[in-house]
Amino acid sequence: MLASVSFAQSANESEFKKLVENSFQEIWSNMDESKISKYYTEDFLLLEDGEIWNNDSVKVAINDIKSRFQSEENKMHKFERINRFEFLKSHSDNNSGWIAYHNYADIKMNETSIAKIHWIETAMFIKDKNGWRIQALHSTPFKEKEK
Repeated sequence: MLASVSFAQSANESEFKKLVENSFQEIWSNMDESKISKYYTEDFLLLEDGEIWNNDSVKVAINDIKSRFQSEENKMHKFERINRFEFLKSHSDNNSGWIAYHNYADIKMNETSIAKIHWIETAMFIKDKNGWRIQALHSTPFKEKEK
């Protein structure tokens, strides 16, 4: 019985990693707001550096980013966001779980890095009729400790 619990834990952790990676790629890198319901629950919350967002807030943010990238001033440039994750720890039971990780984004314009951003985050998951989905993200900009 202990082996089956351990296997379920690692299978869930693998699924959590995949959901985090794919959701950031499809929603935030590809800027596809139609993917929000694929990854986020209806009552999704994003706690981002002192702000509280929901699915509607995410849609507004994605559309705002797209409009800036497609503006007259920027439409001749190619913008992209490259994501990288370092997963730290996870926990799950039958219907809920979480995973903590470092989230790195490299924002590029014409293949040149123009911003590198690092957050430390926790994603909370619930299992519904469609499988695992993200119910909440808590995101804090990472700050190096002064020596």
